[in-house]
Amino acid sequence: NNIKDSGSYDMLLKVLGLDADSFGSFVASPVEIETEAIYPIATYGSAMSPFYTVLAIWVGGLILVAIIHVGVKPQKEHPDVKPYQAYFGRYITFFLIGQAQALLITLGDLFFIGIQCIHPFKFWFAAAFTSFVFTMITYSLTVAFENVGEAAAVVIMVIQVAGAGGTFPIQCLPAIYQAIYKYLPFTYAMDALRECVGGTYSWYYWKCILALLVYVGICLFIGLVIAKPCRKLNAIVDKSKEKSEIMI
Repeated sequence: NNIKDSGSYDMLLKVLGLDADSFGSFVASPVEIETEAIYPIATYGSAMSPFYTVLAIWVGGLILVAIIHVGVKPQKEHPDVKPYQAYFGRYITFFLIGQAQALLITLGDLFFIGIQCIHPFKFWFAAAFTSFVFTMITYSLTVAFENVGEAAAVVIMVIQVAGAGGTFPIQCLPAIYQAIYKYLPFTYAMDALRECVGGTYSWYYWKCILALLVYVGICLFIGLVIAKPCRKLNAIVDKSKEKSEIMI
């Protein structure tokens, strides 16, 4: 206001040859931004579908270990069944039901909800492979630790929902999640599905599939190796539950 009253403002505009309206518009918006979508996604629902699809697959695997026994009781016809035979034999049931769940979820996404999906077959394959990995994770944890393993699967799910970058960019989350999200299977499962929804970039889709394959090796180690010394601990936990007359 002082500059305008002194007349210096008008003199400055004349010297610089500026138009007041043009100058004001430039100060208000010095840069014009033009957004060019590289991998456009039509709707918010389509953008969020990878997260909720992966979450549904994990919950499906979690429900399976809650309603189906993972242990194999000794049979008179086959008294010499080895632990690894029992492990893989019973897992076939979980695998097949998990694949049916993944197919149902995929068909629901594509035809019932109608999400955007550039690569439908890859979308189904990523969901099916994710189901294979997730059912093996929940199954192996339950085989090794029984009820404690089921609880661990729930805890792992909660951590992944909050910290795998499914709903917010990982850069917006606390530092602890930014440190661990690379080690969570949700991260690679969601990224593989996102490649199918928005469009693929180089070989990143297959890199995510290979990253999920690493968890299979970890699960086999838990279910076949760690499970052996945990059997006595599980027996103690079972006796403790029976004595409580509360837990089944």
